[in-house]
Amino acid sequence: MWPASWAFFPKTESSPEDSVVLLSYGPDAVLLAIVRAEDGRPLGPCLALSHEEVARWIQKAGASFSAWHAFGQEAFAAWFPKDWVDEPEAWLRPLDPEGQSWQCYALERGMDLYYRFPDGVADHCIPTMALNAQRWLSPLAKRDAVRVHRQGSRLEVAAIQNGRLLSHSLFPVSSSHDAAYACMLIYDQCNLPAQHVPLIWEGDSDEDCWEALRPFIEKLDSTASHPWSALTVLFPKS
Repeated sequence: MWPASWAFFPKTESSPEDSVVLLSYGPDAVLLAIVRAEDGRPLGPCLALSHEEVARWIQKAGASFSAWHAFGQEAFAAWFPKDWVDEPEAWLRPLDPEGQSWQCYALERGMDLYYRFPDGVADHCIPTMALNAQRWLSPLAKRDAVRVHRQGSRLEVAAIQNGRLLSHSLFPVSSSHDAAYACMLIYDQCNLPAQHVPLIWEGDSDEDCWEALRPFIEKLDSTASHPWSALTVLFPKS
């Protein structure tokens, strides 16, 4: 019932019907986490599986789990005000020359995310940027901040101020220096004072990046960063 390579954390157990599966589809692999349905706490380390392995496992065990949530890692994404774009393709082609078609995810706050998944990512997946925007703009988030979601070489950075999305971009990063540059770029482009506006980091940790940022950013919160948080932070809160 569980994935072939699955292992529970010590002193942790659950049944499939009390567990929720979280899947993050990338171009080459799928990152899988299984959490408790009650509170979203991880039951074991994340697994990196092939698309084929995940498809076979879902077919075999899909009905046994409490719920499944699938998120897609975008190859391209851009926000537009709702109904502002009459002919999306005319605006999107110069921004994404490699794209041929795009999908739209409407945010309740009057914004549309136009995005394209890479080949192999199923269309039924929720775009990760859309879900993160919903979380970060939630009244529960409360404060102004630069928000970061790191998953492997995928770095997502957003600037939130007064409940508005000032900037929200994807950066492919290959080093800690690249990640630090992307974060400082958002502060500079949005004219945010780094001594007052905190940076909140979720997902994969990057100690070298944090060390590079600390002389400039007074409040860097990395408490939500751990080896499985890139997925567990996406667990839908009731």
